[in-house]
Amino acid sequence: SHEIYTDEMNGQLLNDAVYVRNGQVEQAIGVRIAESKQPDAEKVARSNLVAGDTTFDVVMPYMNRAINLATEGLLTDLSTVPYLALEKPWWDGRVTKDMVIADKVFFSTGDISILDNECTMVMFFNKDLVTDYSLESPYTLVREKQWTIDKVGEMAAAVTQDVDGDGKMTNDDAWGLTSAFNAPVSFYFASGERIVNKDADGNLQFCLGTDRSVDVLTKVFSLCLGDDALYNAGYGDAVTIFNEGRALFVTFALTDISGLRESEYGFGILPYPLFDEAQSEYNNLISTGLVPTASVPYNNTDPEMTGATLEAMAYYSVDTLTAAYYDSALKSRYVRDEESGEMLDIIFSTRVYDLGFIFNWGGACEMITKMYQNKQTDFVSKWESIKPAAESAMAQAIDVFAQLK
Repeated sequence: SHEIYTDEMNGQLLNDAVYVRNGQVEQAIGVRIAESKQPDAEKVARSNLVAGDTTFDVVMPYMNRAINLATEGLLTDLSTVPYLALEKPWWDGRVTKDMVIADKVFFSTGDISILDNECTMVMFFNKDLVTDYSLESPYTLVREKQWTIDKVGEMAAAVTQDVDGDGKMTNDDAWGLTSAFNAPVSFYFASGERIVNKDADGNLQFCLGTDRSVDVLTKVFSLCLGDDALYNAGYGDAVTIFNEGRALFVTFALTDISGLRESEYGFGILPYPLFDEAQSEYNNLISTGLVPTASVPYNNTDPEMTGATLEAMAYYSVDTLTAAYYDSALKSRYVRDEESGEMLDIIFSTRVYDLGFIFNWGGACEMITKMYQNKQTDFVSKWESIKPAAESAMAQAIDVFAQLK
């Protein structure tokens, strides 16, 4: 994370955007911005807050860790912080909507940070292979809402082949799809499914085990465990295969684009696919374990100043930090065509947060990844075996949050 503070301009795009943004905030609010970078923000925050220390006006642990601090009563419900307007477009409205539990929200992100963008799961594709094999344009498929799991499998099958002719599919061959360990859960969310959602009364409920969730997982596992996917390819192997022009699709987080810039082949960025053409919008999961969040300690001594400063940082980030990252860095420096920029617009506007993904109640979220790694496909029986523990853990969490002030 480099987007909170810098002490000088140095000619680097993001650094200078942060410097300008902070200058605007400091002038507008009359404050000085300073940061204390820690290898474990959650641990340091907890140690200070349990001791009653008021050194930090804002703490920014990773989202999956911020939940722990909130559960322990160490964070403030942001809806009570003066001047914070989480409904404004410079805050990610999907966090406010999807991360609410017991009518409280203890953290947020948006234009104040770039790591929520960097940690969004996306797909990259080799444009040269699309041409060589006379395949349909993935960009056109995305625009026409025909970019589906079935289409990914169909196109992947056309490219997969035993290049060296040894009768075995290895890292030396050509692959339609290299699927990392977290690809199945990303495909699952992309299909419009969730670990938990809210019913008509606003109560959390599990989505696993429904007919549609089983249909989605069946199709996802058929793709990721089929002949057209490289099972659980490590990052290094996947980058090598893709950069050498022997993979049509790879599944990464957006930040992994840095490993592909040396590729001699033209590549593009895509959202994860729809389940089918009846699905209304794309969904792109965020790897929240590495997304820092703006949180306010329970013992903050000046909530008015803190709220005004956070609001100003988010607001002024739109034309500084976000512009530098999104329009200049991604769209101009890293991305190789206009269409990928268009795809980024779609991806960032359809990001997904899920409390069940973050809490992993009863191992509900890990279930998908572990079954994939073990090549198991009996989703219904597996869910039924962990469902009681998952529901109990969720109920306990809701009770805890309901009692927090």
